[in-house]
Amino acid sequence: MIIRSIYLPINNTLLRLKAEKKQQLIREIQDYWNGLEKKSIKIISEKFQIALPTAKKYVEISELQINSLDSPTNYKKRESPMNDWLNIIFKMMDDGHSSETIYFYIQRQPCFCESNHSLADYIYIIGKNNFPYRALFSAKYLMESVIPPDVIVLKRTEILKYLLTCNPKVKKDETVGLYIELIKEKYPIAGRVEFIFKEFHGTIMGTDPNKLEDFLKEFEDSEIKSFCNGIKKDIAPVKNAISYTISSGFVEGNNNKFKLLKRIVYGRSGLVNLTKKCKLAFLPKNEEFSLSALI
Repeated sequence: MIIRSIYLPINNTLLRLKAEKKQQLIREIQDYWNGLEKKSIKIISEKFQIALPTAKKYVEISELQINSLDSPTNYKKRESPMNDWLNIIFKMMDDGHSSETIYFYIQRQPCFCESNHSLADYIYIIGKNNFPYRALFSAKYLMESVIPPDVIVLKRTEILKYLLTCNPKVKKDETVGLYIELIKEKYPIAGRVEFIFKEFHGTIMGTDPNKLEDFLKEFEDSEIKSFCNGIKKDIAPVKNAISYTISSGFVEGNNNKFKLLKRIVYGRSGLVNLTKKCKLAFLPKNEEFSLSALI
């Protein structure tokens, strides 16, 4: 039974009301435009609180195009890898299965190769559009609701943070520490990641640039082959970072800060306001700094 065409129904009444409201707005704009002595798109934009390109479009649109707004556009349906599972989701919902059951059932199918995030989104949308009295599905808290209370869950980010923390002053997660040896035994890749990272960290934070050559020689055919190749292309600056106590970190940090400020004011402020914002960010500790001078 093919039911794909009804898993996302279109509310034609709502679309028609929106189209009528839009038609009314366009006609008001055109009437106001025809009554203007001095034609200006900017006046239309400010009067009706719409963007300049939209105002120009509404002024120039024909009556035939206005009348066609209440006809829904038949867009070409995009093919999605999830299309093969939509009927299954709908049928299982119609049979009364819970969203959690559907999620885990499809997820465990050998032929299911899509992302769990997409699966969760489609279960949510199909349930919302076709079964209004059905409880909405959220995969965010799904694992917390199905995992027994005596089971301890350790996230991958927490494990990586524990393994890759070299600063002795930083407090590590005690819960991860209780099970880290068991994790390394069960998943040898965790211990391998820790070993490679600490080897590289010791090389970079050391004072002997020749150790970098030894590191690259040892791991050039390992899991980080591409990383080693990247260092080889720019090995001179990396060796300089090891050899010298001076660093360009201060300059690069200020450059990053300046670029952030530039993106914040982009498109809204001129060079004068950009200058003032940079002074406000960079010079508050300067003895000659005056906040009143920026006003």
